[in-house]
Amino acid sequence: MITEMFERMDLADLTADKIAPLEGVIPPAWPDTWRDLATSHYLTLVSAPGSQAVEPLALARLAVALTLGIAQDLGGSQPYIPVGAMMAASAKARRAMELLDQRASYKQVADATGLTESRVRQIEGEWRRQQLAARQGQLPLD
Repeated sequence: MITEMFERMDLADLTADKIAPLEGVIPPAWPDTWRDLATSHYLTLVSAPGSQAVEPLALARLAVALTLGIAQDLGGSQPYIPVGAMMAASAKARRAMELLDQRASYKQVADATGLTESRVRQIEGEWRRQQLAARQGQLPLD
């Protein structure tokens, strides 16, 4: 049983060969959001301890099933998925924030981490929102 986060493959490390099993099972008419969710599930599944013993096609089918489950449970809504603790699990995000704290430019951070400048800005924005929320807390509005 997995009880804590493990080292997960980064989206930037995804090659055409690694994603091929998933591409083979995703229906062509799927919305981009569903494709993104299935890709995220697949990356997690292929990175999980013991996943080498499972056929990639089986993992791809499981990723599709998980995505359909999310679509069924949350479809029609727009859930906000905070980065929160997961940001800490991302080595690139941590490195980006370290470089930004050292006053590196967005371009320098992007070049050093392999991320786009846009993604670096997103990481910084999410981190700032998280820090602000932690400082402010929330009012009980019930």
